[in-house]
Formats: sequence, structure tokens, C-alpha cells
Amino acid sequence: MVVRISSGSSPTGAVYYNENKVGKGEAERLAVRNYRGVKLPVQELGLATVAAKLEQQAELNPKIKKPTFHASLSLAQGEKLPPAEMLAIADRYMDGLGYGKQPYVVYQHFDTDHPHLHIVSVRVDSAGKKVPDTYERERSNKLRQDMEKEFGLQVAEKATLRPERDQLQPVEYGKGDLKRDISAVVNGVLKDFTFSSFTQFNQLLGIYNVKATEVAMEGKKPGLVYSAIDSNKVTQGAAFRASSLPLQPIMETLNRRMNAGKKVKGDRVARLRSLAEPILKASNSWDGFQQLLSKAGVEVIPHLGKDGNLFGISFIDVRQRAIYTGSELGKNFTAGSLKTQLGDTYTPPSRREVPEPKQKQSRGEDQEKSVRKSKSENEKVTNQKQEKEPEPMHNLDLVKQLLYAIGRGGDEQESEEELKRMLKRAHKPRLS
Repeated sequence: MVVRISSGSSPTGAVYYNENKVGKGEAERLAVRNYRGVKLPVQELGLATVAAKLEQQAELNPKIKKPTFHASLSLAQGEKLPPAEMLAIADRYMDGLGYGKQPYVVYQHFDTDHPHLHIVSVRVDSAGKKVPDTYERERSNKLRQDMEKEFGLQVAEKATLRPERDQLQPVEYGKGDLKRDISAVVNGVLKDFTFSSFTQFNQLLGIYNVKATEVAMEGKKPGLVYSAIDSNKVTQGAAFRASSLPLQPIMETLNRRMNAGKKVKGDRVARLRSLAEPILKASNSWDGFQQLLSKAGVEVIPHLGKDGNLFGISFIDVRQRAIYTGSELGKNFTAGSLKTQLGDTYTPPSRREVPEPKQKQSRGEDQEKSVRKSKSENEKVTNQKQEKEPEPMHNLDLVKQLLYAIGRGGDEQESEEELKRMLKRAHKPRLS
């Protein structure tokens, strides 16, 4: 089971979100608890009645700016329990976390492959005091582990509730469940990557044939929809609202990730810059520059206009799984500066075969093997100078290479000593 907790300023907003799902047939209101004075059956209550009780209690302490407690409890795919047992799980969770005497409403959602509950309550008790929330997430995690044993649920650490890095695959329109595949990419990128702008988020999604689009919403903040795209960035099939996808990757979530990404990247960019600067100095062609960077764990994502001219460039630090613009990396790494040093016409890296994942070796064995491989490759290039020039790597090949690189473990990166040897050989592009 996976549990997520969020806070908000308006209990009505959280109730409306769930009631909207009920109205669409995507959820069911299972119960209201501690709604003293309310005698109608749970299914006959209106939205106003459900929300009013929570609002009234929240108003007992206006100093609490975010009185809404909103939790989601997700079971593993394939775990199907009757409503009575789902409700028992909700009650056990609220009681264990200290909200058992609070008014709360329980919903069961059916809009994903994972059966899940939503519980809406308030952080203000009947005396107007704040419900203690010290170490709430830590207590919730311990409670979740206990409940997995009590109810015989799959352990969250072992259940495949979210896509792993090496399972992330480009969406192929017309194959499989489009909504499920788009959701896997979106939530996989949110989980695995660090970015600091909406553009960078879309660049990462684009690697996997997905696009995020802001949409205007009357009287509300802009919303998000996600859709599949082809190699020409043309939308394919239906677009799906962010709130309808598992884990709800809405704009609020995206903004939090972007703000956090700015700080994280600010702390890490110095390491990446120190890695990339000597490679740039040793490079005199786009081909050599990109291959050396790739060996060091950095992938180049060019941004080309319709005329094929390079107007922007991004760098993905594979080891840290963070994306940077050229200007974030440094003035020497902007598209204009790179064209001055490496050539006005951008060329993709030479075609090369992406190796199979190798078994983990000791550092000494890995370095020795790498040195032998480099010598062999140098001899091969010398003996075959007159052979046909390698074909340029097409977009799909670049994506495959990037996907492989993202799936590699940190232990499989080239060592600093090998990188130095590569730089010494960088006076001419090395084919691999």
C-alpha cells in the first residue's frame, strides 16, 4: 500500500474534487464519519452538506491556514477488496494517525489500475485546537507498514506501484493502453528527473513521445493535459486531464517540483560544469564533443528549428538525472558559443551500437578492460581510415541511447582516470 498526504486551505475544494469523480462514475462515497446531527444515508447527502461540516470545524481556528487533511491510500495492482474492507482500512488509518474522532469522508476511486481510497478531513478538533501533526509522515509510514500486515496487503516496497527507471519506455500510439502508458511516462519523469522549468519538463516528456499542455480554465488557475506525440511532435489521440491520471500530476505538483529543482540544480551544477569544461576544450567537432560527454554520463539534447538550425541546447546529467539548459551550465555551453567552437551546422553523434548492460565489476577490472578496448578501437580506426563514413544517428537511435544511459547504474560510469585518457585522444573524433 502507498499512502500520500496533502494539506490545503479549503476542505470544500478537496470534497469537490472527489464528488466530481463520483458524478462521473469514477468514484463512490463510502462513508462519512463523526458527522453529528447528520442523519441521512451517506449516498443521499449533497456536496454542500458533506463540505459544510468540515468547513464549520475548520473555522473554529482561523489561525490554521491549511486546515484540510487529504490522504490517498493506494493498493497494489490486482488487490481487489470489497467496499466494507476498504472502509475498514480507511477507519484504521484515521484512528491510527490521530484523526479517528475528526469528521471525515471516505471515497473509493476506480479511475486507475490500482484500487485506492481518498479521505478528506480537517486538522482542527472540536475544541478548536490543531490535531498534532508532528512527524506525521513518519508516523503514517510506520502505520502503513503495520496495516499491510494486519490486512494482508502487498508490501509497498515490493509492489510495482510506480514505474522504475529501466521500465520507462516511449509511448507508441495505437499499441497498448494510451492513458496508462502516458501516465507511466509522466509520473516516471516526475519521480526520476530534476528540472526547473515547464519547458524542461516537456523536453524530458518529449523523449518518451509525450507532451504536457497548459489549458485555460474559466475562473480558475490554468490546468494541464497530457497527450501522445509522434517524432514530428504532432499530437496523437486524445488528451488526458492531469487530475484524471494516477498520482494526479497537476500544475500544483509540477510547480513544487520546478521550485525544488532550481535549488537542487544550483547545488549540483558546479560538478557538472567541471566535468564538461575540459571536454569542450578538447573537442573540435560536434561528434567528438557529444561522444566524450556521453562517455562521461552526460547526454546532449539539441533543439532544432524547421530549417534544421540549432537554436538551443540542453544537457542531461545521467548520473544525477537532471536537465540543464546551456546557459545554466555556462556561457560557453549555449548554442551560439558551441556553434562557434564546434561548427555552425549541428550534426548528431556518429551511429554506434548501444552496448548491453554489463555485470558489475571491480574498479580495477573495469579500468583495465576499458584501456584494452580503447587501444583496440584506436587500432581499428587507424587501419580503416578509408572506410565509409558512419551514418548520422537518427532521432530514434538517440532516444534509444538516452534511454539506455538513464538506466545505467552509477557504478558503471567511466572512471576519472579513463576520462583523462579519453581527453588525450580527443584530437580526432573517436568512433565507438
